[in-house]
Amino acid sequence: MKVYDKAPQEVHDRCAQLIESYYPDLAKAELTLDILFAVNENGDAVSHGGYPALAMVRIVNLKDRVKGLADAEITIDQKAYEDMTDEQKDALLDHELHHLIVLRDDDGFIKTDDVGRPKLKIKKHDYQMGWFREVAVRHGRNSPEVYQARILWERDGQAFFPMLLGNQDAA
Repeated sequence: MKVYDKAPQEVHDRCAQLIESYYPDLAKAELTLDILFAVNENGDAVSHGGYPALAMVRIVNLKDRVKGLADAEITIDQKAYEDMTDEQKDALLDHELHHLIVLRDDDGFIKTDDVGRPKLKIKKHDYQMGWFREVAVRHGRNSPEVYQARILWERDGQAFFPMLLGNQDAA
């Protein structure tokens, strides 16, 4: 059974610091966040598309905003989060915040909904991989798995695999 609880103030403080440091649009829009912890003793606490996830962000719909909920909601796997270093916690929350885009009109003003809150959009990942190990083993360099891995390595290998390039600080 999945159980939810409000995340402690420490998590909100981390998000506020990340917004201040990296997301001027979210700060200017005065984004509000609800942050939840999830625990599930019988399965994934958080999932996306049927796969386990460390956290998920969603835009809160207008009806729920009218009821007083925040503009966006982050749900975090509590057990995974509690096992993370401070740096890993920051990176996880930064990842979720990075999904949020503040919409602007043609004149550059922040678009708002019927209750005056900022309109948001979810930014997709730069890369989305769906790999089968068995297919990669069977077809090697001819498999779509290896093809995608090659593209990732050639375009952004240094960012995603610093430990293979001798840059241990980024790992």
